[in-house]
Amino acid sequence: MNKKYGLLVVDDELANLQKLQRALIGQYNVHSALSAADALKILEITPIDAIITDQKMPDMTGIELLEISQKSYPNLVRIVLTGFTDVDDLIAAINTGKVHKYITKPWEPDVLLLALQDALEKMELLRENERLANELQSANEKLLNENLILRREVERQVSPKNMIYGSPEMGNILHLLRRVTATETTVLIQGETGTGKELIARFIHSESNRRDQIFIPVNCGAIPKDLVESEFFGHAQGAFTGATKEKKGYFEMAQGGTIFLDEIGEAPAELQVKLLRVIQEGEIMPVGFHQPKKVDVRIIASTNRDLKAEVAAERFRQDLYFRINVFSVTIPPLRERKKDILPLADYFLRHFALKLNRKPGLWSNEARELLLSYSWPGNVRELQNEIERLVLISEPGRILGPELLSEHIYQRSRTMKPSDGDLKTAVRDLEDEMIRKTMAKFNQNKSRTARVLGISRQSLLDKLRRIEIED
Repeated sequence: MNKKYGLLVVDDELANLQKLQRALIGQYNVHSALSAADALKILEITPIDAIITDQKMPDMTGIELLEISQKSYPNLVRIVLTGFTDVDDLIAAINTGKVHKYITKPWEPDVLLLALQDALEKMELLRENERLANELQSANEKLLNENLILRREVERQVSPKNMIYGSPEMGNILHLLRRVTATETTVLIQGETGTGKELIARFIHSESNRRDQIFIPVNCGAIPKDLVESEFFGHAQGAFTGATKEKKGYFEMAQGGTIFLDEIGEAPAELQVKLLRVIQEGEIMPVGFHQPKKVDVRIIASTNRDLKAEVAAERFRQDLYFRINVFSVTIPPLRERKKDILPLADYFLRHFALKLNRKPGLWSNEARELLLSYSWPGNVRELQNEIERLVLISEPGRILGPELLSEHIYQRSRTMKPSDGDLKTAVRDLEDEMIRKTMAKFNQNKSRTARVLGISRQSLLDKLRRIEIED
Protein backbone atom coordinates (compact mmCIF):
# COMPACT_ATOMS: atom_id res chain seq x y z
CA MET A 1 0.00 0.00 0.00
CA ASN A 2 1.41 3.42 -0.95
CA LYS A 3 0.04 5.34 1.99
CA LYS A 4 1.75 4.91 5.38
CA TYR A 5 -1.08 4.45 7.85
CA GLY A 6 -0.77 5.16 11.54
CA LEU A 7 -1.15 2.01 13.69
CA LEU A 8 -1.56 1.65 17.44
CA VAL A 9 -0.66 -1.76 18.94
CA VAL A 10 -1.68 -2.50 22.53
CA ASP A 11 -0.53 -5.44 24.71
CA ASP A 12 0.37 -5.63 28.40
CA GLU A 13 3.19 -8.08 27.67
CA LEU A 14 6.33 -6.39 26.30
CA ALA A 15 7.47 -9.42 24.27
CA ASN A 16 4.17 -9.59 22.42
CA LEU A 17 4.25 -5.85 21.83
CA GLN A 18 7.76 -6.03 20.34
CA LYS A 19 6.71 -8.91 18.09
CA LEU A 20 3.83 -6.80 16.75
CA GLN A 21 6.18 -3.87 16.14
CA ARG A 22 8.62 -6.03 14.19
CA ALA A 23 5.84 -7.42 11.99
CA LEU A 24 4.42 -4.00 11.14
CA ILE A 25 7.16 -1.40 11.42
CA GLY A 26 8.37 -1.63 7.83
CA GLN A 27 5.00 -0.84 6.24
CA TYR A 28 3.25 1.37 8.81
CA ASN A 29 3.87 4.16 11.29
CA VAL A 30 3.61 2.07 14.44
CA HIS A 31 2.81 3.42 17.92
CA SER A 32 2.70 1.10 20.94
CA ALA A 33 1.11 1.03 24.40
CA LEU A 34 1.44 -1.42 27.32
CA SER A 35 -1.99 -0.57 28.71
CA ALA A 36 -5.42 0.59 27.57
CA ALA A 37 -4.98 3.85 29.49
CA ASP A 38 -1.76 4.65 27.58
CA ALA A 39 -3.49 3.73 24.31
CA LEU A 40 -6.28 6.26 24.94
CA LYS A 41 -3.69 8.99 25.61
CA ILE A 42 -1.94 8.21 22.31
CA LEU A 43 -5.26 8.36 20.44
CA GLU A 44 -5.84 11.89 21.75
CA ILE A 45 -2.61 13.31 20.28
CA THR A 46 -1.65 11.04 17.36
CA PRO A 47 -3.35 10.40 13.99
CA ILE A 48 -4.28 6.72 14.08
CA ASP A 49 -5.96 4.70 11.32
CA ALA A 50 -6.01 1.24 12.94
CA ILE A 51 -5.76 -0.20 16.42
CA ILE A 52 -4.63 -3.78 17.17
CA THR A 53 -5.14 -4.83 20.77
CA ASP A 54 -4.82 -7.87 22.99
CA GLN A 55 -8.09 -8.95 24.56
CA LYS A 56 -6.98 -9.95 28.07
CA MET A 57 -5.34 -7.00 29.85
CA PRO A 58 -5.38 -6.15 33.59
CA ASP A 59 -6.73 -2.59 33.61
CA MET A 60 -9.23 -2.89 30.75
CA THR A 61 -10.08 -5.60 28.21
CA GLY A 62 -9.41 -5.05 24.54
CA ILE A 63 -13.15 -5.00 23.80
CA GLU A 64 -13.71 -2.29 26.44
CA LEU A 65 -10.87 -0.25 24.93
CA LEU A 66 -12.34 -0.56 21.46
CA GLU A 67 -15.81 0.33 22.71
CA ILE A 68 -14.50 3.55 24.28
CA SER A 69 -12.39 4.45 21.26
CA GLN A 70 -15.27 3.72 18.88
CA LYS A 71 -17.36 6.51 20.42
CA SER A 72 -14.71 9.18 19.80
CA TYR A 73 -12.98 7.66 16.76
CA PRO A 74 -15.68 5.74 14.83
CA ASN A 75 -13.63 5.35 11.62
CA LEU A 76 -10.75 3.39 13.15
CA VAL A 77 -9.98 -0.11 11.92
CA ARG A 78 -10.23 -2.36 15.02
CA ILE A 79 -8.53 -5.78 15.32
CA VAL A 80 -8.47 -8.00 18.44
CA LEU A 81 -5.80 -10.61 19.25
CA THR A 82 -6.71 -13.24 21.82
CA GLY A 83 -5.60 -16.59 23.12
CA PHE A 84 -9.18 -17.41 24.10
CA THR A 85 -12.03 -18.44 21.86
CA ASP A 86 -14.90 -17.69 24.21
CA VAL A 87 -18.12 -17.28 22.18
CA ASP A 88 -19.44 -14.51 24.42
CA ASP A 89 -16.23 -12.54 23.92
CA LEU A 90 -16.49 -13.01 20.18
CA ILE A 91 -20.08 -11.73 20.06
CA ALA A 92 -19.18 -8.76 22.28
CA ALA A 93 -16.24 -7.92 20.06
CA ILE A 94 -18.35 -7.83 16.92
CA ASN A 95 -21.42 -6.07 18.36
CA THR A 96 -20.03 -3.76 21.04
CA GLY A 97 -16.53 -2.95 19.89
CA LYS A 98 -17.39 -2.86 16.17
CA VAL A 99 -14.39 -5.11 15.51
CA HIS A 100 -13.28 -5.71 11.94
CA LYS A 101 -11.23 -8.84 12.63
CA TYR A 102 -10.88 -11.31 15.53
CA ILE A 103 -7.49 -13.16 15.32
CA THR A 104 -6.57 -15.99 17.70
CA LYS A 105 -3.11 -16.56 19.15
CA PRO A 106 -0.58 -17.66 18.18
CA TRP A 107 -0.92 -15.40 15.13
CA GLU A 108 1.15 -15.48 11.99
CA PRO A 109 2.62 -12.18 10.63
CA ASP A 110 1.37 -12.88 7.11
CA VAL A 111 -2.17 -13.51 8.38
CA LEU A 112 -2.15 -10.33 10.44
CA LEU A 113 -0.76 -8.22 7.58
CA LEU A 114 -3.34 -9.58 5.14
CA ALA A 115 -6.21 -8.96 7.55
CA LEU A 116 -4.95 -5.45 8.28
CA GLN A 117 -4.52 -4.58 4.61
CA ASP A 118 -8.02 -5.84 3.78
CA ALA A 119 -9.56 -3.84 6.66
CA LEU A 120 -7.71 -0.64 5.68
CA GLU A 121 -8.83 -0.94 2.04
CA LYS A 122 -12.44 -1.29 3.17
CA MET A 123 -11.98 1.70 5.47
CA GLU A 124 -10.68 3.77 2.55
CA LEU A 125 -13.73 2.82 0.48
CA LEU A 126 -16.04 3.85 3.32
CA ARG A 127 -14.23 7.16 3.72
CA GLU A 128 -14.38 7.83 -0.02
CA ASN A 129 -18.08 6.98 -0.13
CA GLU A 130 -18.71 9.30 2.80
CA ARG A 131 -16.71 12.07 1.10
CA LEU A 132 -18.64 11.65 -2.14
CA ALA A 133 -21.95 11.57 -0.24
CA ASN A 134 -21.03 14.82 1.51
CA GLU A 135 -20.01 16.43 -1.79
CA LEU A 136 -23.29 15.30 -3.36
CA GLN A 137 -25.24 16.66 -0.39
CA SER A 138 -23.41 19.98 -0.68
CA ALA A 139 -24.04 20.11 -4.42
CA ASN A 140 -27.73 19.37 -3.88
CA GLU A 141 -27.99 22.08 -1.24
CA LYS A 142 -26.23 24.55 -3.53
CA LEU A 143 -28.55 23.63 -6.40
CA LEU A 144 -31.57 23.98 -4.14
CA ASN A 145 -30.43 27.40 -3.00
CA GLU A 146 -29.86 28.47 -6.59
CA ASN A 147 -33.34 27.23 -7.51
CA LEU A 148 -34.85 29.18 -4.62
CA ILE A 149 -33.03 32.32 -5.77
CA LEU A 150 -34.36 31.83 -9.31
CA ARG A 151 -37.87 31.29 -7.98
CA ARG A 152 -37.67 34.49 -5.99
CA GLU A 153 -36.58 36.31 -9.13
CA VAL A 154 -39.65 34.96 -10.91
CA GLU A 155 -41.83 36.04 -8.01
CA ARG A 156 -40.56 39.60 -8.26
CA GLN A 157 -41.69 39.67 -11.88
CA VAL A 158 -45.23 38.55 -11.00
CA SER A 159 -47.44 41.54 -10.20
CA PRO A 160 -50.97 42.68 -11.11
CA LYS A 161 -49.68 44.42 -14.23
CA ASN A 162 -48.21 41.10 -15.43
CA MET A 163 -51.56 39.30 -15.22
CA ILE A 164 -52.71 38.90 -18.81
CA TYR A 165 -56.48 38.90 -19.24
CA GLY A 166 -59.30 40.66 -21.07
CA SER A 167 -62.38 38.98 -19.66
CA PRO A 168 -64.62 40.39 -16.92
CA GLU A 169 -64.52 36.94 -15.27
CA MET A 170 -60.78 37.19 -14.56
CA GLY A 171 -61.10 40.84 -13.59
CA ASN A 172 -63.71 39.92 -10.99
CA ILE A 173 -61.56 37.09 -9.64
CA LEU A 174 -58.53 39.35 -9.18
CA HIS A 175 -60.70 42.01 -7.54
CA LEU A 176 -62.06 39.38 -5.17
CA LEU A 177 -58.61 38.01 -4.34
CA ARG A 178 -57.32 41.44 -3.36
CA ARG A 179 -59.62 41.25 -0.35
CA VAL A 180 -57.58 38.40 1.14
CA THR A 181 -54.07 38.89 -0.23
CA ALA A 182 -52.96 40.98 2.77
CA THR A 183 -54.37 38.46 5.27
CA GLU A 184 -53.07 35.07 6.44
CA THR A 185 -56.20 33.29 5.22
CA THR A 186 -55.73 29.91 3.54
CA VAL A 187 -56.92 30.09 -0.08
CA LEU A 188 -58.19 27.22 -2.22
CA ILE A 189 -57.93 27.73 -6.00
CA GLN A 190 -60.13 25.41 -8.06
CA GLY A 191 -60.16 24.88 -11.79
CA GLU A 192 -59.28 22.56 -14.63
CA THR A 193 -55.69 21.61 -15.41
CA GLY A 194 -53.91 24.38 -17.28
CA THR A 195 -56.15 27.27 -16.26
CA GLY A 196 -53.31 29.12 -14.48
CA LYS A 197 -53.85 28.17 -10.84
CA GLU A 198 -50.17 28.53 -9.96
CA LEU A 199 -50.05 31.99 -11.55
CA ILE A 200 -53.01 33.00 -9.39
CA ALA A 201 -51.21 31.64 -6.31
CA ARG A 202 -48.14 33.70 -7.22
CA PHE A 203 -50.37 36.74 -7.65
CA ILE A 204 -51.75 36.26 -4.13
CA HIS A 205 -48.20 35.94 -2.75
CA SER A 206 -46.92 38.99 -4.66
CA GLU A 207 -49.76 41.10 -3.23
CA SER A 208 -49.34 39.79 0.34
CA ASN A 209 -47.24 40.98 3.28
CA ARG A 210 -44.92 38.03 2.54
CA ARG A 211 -44.01 39.26 -0.95
CA ASP A 212 -40.33 39.63 -0.02
CA GLN A 213 -40.13 36.05 1.28
CA ILE A 214 -39.93 32.75 -0.57
CA PHE A 215 -42.75 31.17 -2.60
CA ILE A 216 -42.44 27.38 -2.90
CA PRO A 217 -44.75 25.43 -5.23
CA VAL A 218 -45.11 21.69 -4.54
CA ASN A 219 -47.12 19.18 -6.56
CA CYS A 220 -48.75 16.94 -3.95
CA GLY A 221 -49.24 14.05 -6.36
CA ALA A 222 -45.77 14.02 -7.92
CA ILE A 223 -43.74 12.77 -4.93
CA PRO A 224 -43.40 9.00 -4.24
CA LYS A 225 -45.34 7.91 -1.15
CA ASP A 226 -42.26 6.66 0.70
CA LEU A 227 -40.59 10.08 0.32
CA VAL A 228 -43.59 12.31 1.02
CA GLU A 229 -43.02 12.77 4.77
CA SER A 230 -39.31 13.50 4.38
CA GLU A 231 -39.81 15.88 1.42
CA PHE A 232 -42.55 17.92 3.08
CA PHE A 233 -41.36 17.92 6.69
CA GLY A 234 -37.65 17.00 6.57
CA HIS A 235 -35.70 14.40 8.54
CA ALA A 236 -32.98 14.01 11.15
CA GLN A 237 -29.55 12.58 10.43
CA GLY A 238 -29.74 8.79 10.64
CA ALA A 239 -33.55 8.76 10.62
CA PHE A 240 -33.43 6.06 7.93
CA THR A 241 -30.98 4.40 5.54
CA GLY A 242 -29.38 7.08 3.40
CA ALA A 243 -30.21 9.97 5.75
CA THR A 244 -26.56 11.01 6.16
CA LYS A 245 -27.45 14.59 7.07
CA GLU A 246 -30.32 16.50 8.59
CA LYS A 247 -32.61 17.81 5.86
CA LYS A 248 -35.18 20.58 5.80
CA GLY A 249 -38.54 19.86 4.21
CA TYR A 250 -40.62 22.18 2.02
CA PHE A 251 -42.41 23.72 5.00
CA GLU A 252 -39.17 24.69 6.74
CA MET A 253 -37.75 26.05 3.49
CA ALA A 254 -40.88 28.18 3.10
CA GLN A 255 -40.49 29.63 6.61
CA GLY A 256 -41.85 33.18 6.63
CA GLY A 257 -43.14 32.86 3.06
CA THR A 258 -45.82 30.99 1.12
CA ILE A 259 -46.16 27.33 0.20
CA PHE A 260 -48.38 26.42 -2.75
CA LEU A 261 -49.84 22.92 -2.43
CA ASP A 262 -50.65 22.21 -6.07
CA GLU A 263 -53.24 19.50 -6.78
CA ILE A 264 -53.88 18.86 -3.09
CA GLY A 265 -56.69 16.49 -4.10
CA GLU A 266 -53.99 13.98 -5.11
CA ALA A 267 -52.27 14.04 -1.71
CA PRO A 268 -52.02 10.53 -0.17
CA ALA A 269 -53.91 9.87 3.06
CA GLU A 270 -50.73 9.91 5.18
CA LEU A 271 -49.86 13.39 3.95
CA GLN A 272 -53.39 14.68 4.48
CA VAL A 273 -53.21 13.88 8.21
CA LYS A 274 -49.93 15.74 8.62
CA LEU A 275 -51.09 18.72 6.55
CA LEU A 276 -54.03 19.06 8.89
CA ARG A 277 -51.62 19.28 11.85
CA VAL A 278 -49.59 22.00 10.13
CA ILE A 279 -52.70 24.10 9.42
CA GLN A 280 -54.20 23.59 12.89
CA GLU A 281 -51.10 23.80 15.08
CA GLY A 282 -48.58 25.63 12.88
CA GLU A 283 -45.98 22.93 13.55
CA ILE A 284 -44.31 19.99 11.82
CA MET A 285 -42.68 16.77 13.03
CA PRO A 286 -39.63 15.91 10.88
CA VAL A 287 -38.82 12.20 10.51
CA GLY A 288 -36.58 11.05 13.35
CA PHE A 289 -37.33 14.04 15.59
CA HIS A 290 -39.11 13.71 18.94
CA GLN A 291 -40.16 17.33 19.35
CA PRO A 292 -42.28 19.31 16.86
CA LYS A 293 -40.98 22.43 15.12
CA LYS A 294 -42.98 25.62 14.74
CA VAL A 295 -43.39 26.99 11.21
CA ASP A 296 -44.77 30.32 10.01
CA VAL A 297 -46.07 29.66 6.49
CA ARG A 298 -48.98 30.98 4.40
CA ILE A 299 -50.76 28.09 2.69
CA ILE A 300 -52.38 28.29 -0.75
CA ALA A 301 -53.82 25.11 -2.24
CA SER A 302 -55.21 24.19 -5.64
CA THR A 303 -57.16 21.30 -7.14
CA ASN A 304 -58.64 20.23 -10.44
CA ARG A 305 -60.85 17.72 -8.64
CA ASP A 306 -64.27 18.13 -7.06
CA LEU A 307 -63.15 17.94 -3.44
CA LYS A 308 -66.72 17.64 -2.16
CA ALA A 309 -67.10 14.48 -4.25
CA GLU A 310 -63.68 13.27 -3.05
CA VAL A 311 -64.81 13.77 0.56
CA ALA A 312 -68.07 11.90 -0.13
CA ALA A 313 -66.04 9.05 -1.66
CA GLU A 314 -63.78 9.07 1.45
CA ARG A 315 -60.69 9.77 -0.63
CA PHE A 316 -60.14 13.18 0.96
CA ARG A 317 -60.41 14.07 4.63
CA GLN A 318 -63.44 16.17 5.46
CA ASP A 319 -61.65 18.04 8.27
CA LEU A 320 -58.79 18.97 5.94
CA TYR A 321 -61.27 20.12 3.29
CA PHE A 322 -62.92 22.49 5.76
CA ARG A 323 -59.52 23.81 6.82
CA ILE A 324 -58.29 24.66 3.31
CA ASN A 325 -61.65 25.86 1.99
CA VAL A 326 -61.73 29.01 4.12
CA PHE A 327 -61.67 31.21 1.01
CA SER A 328 -61.97 29.65 -2.43
CA VAL A 329 -62.07 30.87 -6.02
CA THR A 330 -62.80 28.91 -9.17
CA ILE A 331 -60.85 29.77 -12.32
CA PRO A 332 -63.16 29.26 -15.33
CA PRO A 333 -61.76 27.23 -18.24
CA LEU A 334 -60.48 29.24 -21.17
CA ARG A 335 -63.50 28.35 -23.33
CA GLU A 336 -65.73 30.17 -20.82
CA ARG A 337 -63.65 33.36 -20.88
CA LYS A 338 -63.17 33.90 -24.59
CA LYS A 339 -62.01 37.49 -24.13
CA ASP A 340 -58.79 36.19 -22.56
CA ILE A 341 -57.78 34.15 -25.62
CA LEU A 342 -56.46 36.90 -27.90
CA PRO A 343 -54.64 38.90 -25.17
CA LEU A 344 -52.96 35.69 -24.05
CA ALA A 345 -52.15 34.67 -27.63
CA ASP A 346 -50.58 38.08 -28.29
CA TYR A 347 -48.57 37.85 -25.07
CA PHE A 348 -47.25 34.37 -25.87
CA LEU A 349 -46.47 35.47 -29.43
CA ARG A 350 -44.28 38.33 -28.18
CA HIS A 351 -42.76 36.16 -25.43
CA PHE A 352 -41.61 33.33 -27.70
CA ALA A 353 -40.51 35.67 -30.48
CA LEU A 354 -38.28 37.45 -27.97
CA LYS A 355 -37.02 34.13 -26.63
CA LEU A 356 -36.06 33.03 -30.16
CA ASN A 357 -34.70 36.48 -31.05
CA ARG A 358 -37.01 37.01 -34.00
CA LYS A 359 -39.60 39.58 -35.02
CA PRO A 360 -43.16 38.53 -34.09
CA GLY A 361 -45.65 38.05 -36.92
CA LEU A 362 -49.16 39.48 -37.25
CA TRP A 363 -52.36 37.45 -36.91
CA SER A 364 -54.64 37.12 -39.91
CA ASN A 365 -58.35 37.63 -39.25
CA GLU A 366 -59.07 33.98 -40.02
CA ALA A 367 -56.40 32.77 -37.61
CA ARG A 368 -57.88 34.97 -34.87
CA GLU A 369 -61.34 33.54 -35.57
CA LEU A 370 -60.00 30.01 -35.26
CA LEU A 371 -58.26 30.81 -31.98
CA LEU A 372 -61.54 32.17 -30.64
CA SER A 373 -63.70 29.31 -31.91
CA TYR A 374 -61.50 26.48 -30.63
CA SER A 375 -62.56 25.05 -27.24
CA TRP A 376 -59.00 24.77 -25.78
CA PRO A 377 -59.53 21.65 -23.63
CA GLY A 378 -55.97 22.07 -22.30
CA ASN A 379 -56.76 25.68 -21.38
CA VAL A 380 -54.01 28.33 -21.13
CA ARG A 381 -51.26 25.70 -21.13
CA GLU A 382 -52.47 24.30 -24.46
CA LEU A 383 -52.68 27.81 -25.91
CA GLN A 384 -49.15 28.55 -24.75
CA ASN A 385 -47.80 25.36 -26.35
CA GLU A 386 -49.69 26.08 -29.57
CA ILE A 387 -48.23 29.59 -29.88
CA GLU A 388 -44.70 28.35 -29.12
CA ARG A 389 -45.05 25.79 -31.90
CA LEU A 390 -46.41 28.39 -34.29
CA VAL A 391 -43.51 30.81 -33.64
CA LEU A 392 -41.02 28.00 -34.28
CA ILE A 393 -42.44 27.13 -37.72
CA SER A 394 -43.44 30.62 -38.92
CA GLU A 395 -41.38 33.13 -40.89
CA PRO A 396 -40.32 36.07 -38.69
CA GLY A 397 -42.47 39.17 -39.15
CA ARG A 398 -44.92 37.53 -41.60
CA ILE A 399 -48.69 37.27 -41.48
CA LEU A 400 -49.77 34.33 -39.32
CA GLY A 401 -52.48 32.48 -41.23
CA PRO A 402 -54.72 29.61 -40.13
CA GLU A 403 -52.52 27.07 -41.93
CA LEU A 404 -49.82 27.58 -39.27
CA LEU A 405 -52.13 26.35 -36.54
CA SER A 406 -52.23 22.68 -35.59
CA GLU A 407 -54.30 20.46 -37.87
CA HIS A 408 -57.06 19.84 -35.31
CA ILE A 409 -57.54 23.60 -34.94
CA TYR A 410 -57.15 24.44 -38.64
CA GLN A 411 -59.74 21.87 -39.66
CA ARG A 412 -62.38 23.87 -37.82
CA SER A 413 -62.26 26.42 -40.66
CA ARG A 414 -63.79 23.74 -42.93
CA THR A 415 -66.43 22.57 -40.50
CA MET A 416 -67.62 25.90 -39.08
CA LYS A 417 -71.21 26.63 -40.11
CA PRO A 418 -71.47 29.72 -42.39
CA SER A 419 -73.20 32.67 -40.80
CA ASP A 420 -74.32 36.02 -42.12
CA GLY A 421 -73.81 37.57 -38.69
CA ASP A 422 -70.69 38.72 -36.90
CA LEU A 423 -67.94 36.56 -35.36
CA LYS A 424 -69.70 36.35 -32.00
CA THR A 425 -72.83 34.99 -33.68
CA ALA A 426 -70.82 32.44 -35.68
CA VAL A 427 -69.08 31.14 -32.57
CA ARG A 428 -72.38 30.94 -30.68
CA ASP A 429 -74.02 29.06 -33.55
CA LEU A 430 -71.20 26.52 -33.55
CA GLU A 431 -71.50 26.14 -29.77
CA ASP A 432 -75.26 25.56 -30.04
CA GLU A 433 -74.71 22.92 -32.70
CA MET A 434 -72.19 21.07 -30.55
CA ILE A 435 -74.56 21.12 -27.56
CA ARG A 436 -77.48 19.76 -29.64
CA LYS A 437 -75.38 16.96 -31.12
CA THR A 438 -73.89 15.94 -27.77
CA MET A 439 -77.29 16.03 -26.04
CA ALA A 440 -78.72 13.81 -28.78
CA LYS A 441 -75.76 11.43 -28.53
CA PHE A 442 -76.35 10.88 -24.81
CA ASN A 443 -80.17 10.80 -24.94
CA GLN A 444 -80.58 14.29 -23.45
CA ASN A 445 -78.50 13.38 -20.36
CA LYS A 446 -77.40 16.79 -19.14
CA SER A 447 -74.73 15.62 -16.68
CA ARG A 448 -72.92 13.48 -19.26
CA THR A 449 -73.22 16.21 -21.88
CA ALA A 450 -71.69 18.80 -19.57
CA ARG A 451 -68.87 16.41 -18.68
CA VAL A 452 -68.06 15.62 -22.32
CA LEU A 453 -68.17 19.29 -23.34
CA GLY A 454 -65.98 20.19 -20.39
CA ILE A 455 -68.35 22.72 -18.83
CA SER A 456 -70.24 22.80 -15.58
CA ARG A 457 -73.80 21.47 -15.43
CA GLN A 458 -75.08 24.91 -14.45
CA SER A 459 -73.34 26.46 -17.46
CA LEU A 460 -74.97 23.86 -19.73
CA LEU A 461 -78.42 24.59 -18.25
CA ASP A 462 -77.95 28.30 -18.92
CA LYS A 463 -76.96 27.63 -22.53
CA LEU A 464 -79.92 25.25 -23.04
CA ARG A 465 -82.33 27.94 -21.82
CA ARG A 466 -80.84 30.41 -24.30
CA ILE A 467 -81.09 27.89 -27.15
CA GLU A 468 -84.73 27.17 -26.28
CA ILE A 469 -85.61 30.87 -26.25
CA GLU A 470 -83.87 31.50 -29.57
CA ASP A 471 -85.44 28.44 -31.19
